[in-house]
Amino acid sequence: MSNISEINKDIIPKVFIVLLNYNGWKDTIECLQSLLNINYQNYQIVIVDNKSINNSVDTIKNWIENQESKKIYCLEYSKKTAENGGLEESEKYFKKFKSNEKIVLINSDENLGFSGGNNIGIKYALNLDADYIMLLNNDTVVEADFLMPLVDSLNKNKEVGIVGGKIFDYYNPQNYIAGGYIDYIKGSGYHYYNKQTIRPEKVTFLSGCLWLIRKDVFKKVGYLDEKFFMYLEDVEFCCRVLGGGYLLQYNPDSIIYHKEGRSTNNNKPLVTYYNTRNRLYFVKKCYQSRLKKMLFYIFFITSRILKMLINKETKKYIKHAFADYKNSKFGCYKHV
Repeated sequence: MSNISEINKDIIPKVFIVLLNYNGWKDTIECLQSLLNINYQNYQIVIVDNKSINNSVDTIKNWIENQESKKIYCLEYSKKTAENGGLEESEKYFKKFKSNEKIVLINSDENLGFSGGNNIGIKYALNLDADYIMLLNNDTVVEADFLMPLVDSLNKNKEVGIVGGKIFDYYNPQNYIAGGYIDYIKGSGYHYYNKQTIRPEKVTFLSGCLWLIRKDVFKKVGYLDEKFFMYLEDVEFCCRVLGGGYLLQYNPDSIIYHKEGRSTNNNKPLVTYYNTRNRLYFVKKCYQSRLKKMLFYIFFITSRILKMLINKETKKYIKHAFADYKNSKFGCYKHV
């Protein structure tokens, strides 16, 4: 592993770390506390608030303003201003502060889901000449040295488009995710759990919980697809990145902790809706093989029937999912 002190500060890649917040100020603040103590020296934290309907923005701002150990400066933008690269004078002023002394807060004018919210931060970062862009779930806590191994992976191999790390379960840290793969019969991405490996290795799927992405990837394959709103957008993007000629890499030296499923545990039928509609869209968009499509539909129709038999509450959500897909209604679930 590289020692950051051995690297010329002028050539340390600039990493923009994008956190997406939606009503999750408590998790976001805990994540910020860990990020402000990492040992990497050239990064910018960017919080995108996805039109929270609680007091998230004010609570996060209040926390930033009342740090006792050191002063943290906050630069706040609207969605439109951020996507255009912020304000020139403000950005020039902001440059004089250290990485752990400043936070950018962007307010979305609507809830755009995982893809749309993160795209705001991505566009801001690209306009500010980011070298690498990190998408990090706000309900995570990071180790102090988590970033350098990921940067090393991209520095050492220009073919790697996205790199991810070892994601421990925050509540049960004996369990962890070690990269993953796309199952084309099931039409989704799946994790490798507790897989023991000591070296970085190629994978075909990385959880969108932690991505470090080369900036050129977005120029070549585009942004996250906002039609998904939530679920499967990370699978589709991994598929598109692989199709663009890049590799995906898992690096076990980068460690974070994730409070997995906090945002959706209380609404499982809604999860079924998104997983149903979005798998159909993913297959339509990414599958070229007729055989793969046929095998997928055999599995998928069977699994939906079983879900409806096991849990009758999911029946209307599955029906809505098929109807919305057929009528090209994507984005946020809009049925009452």
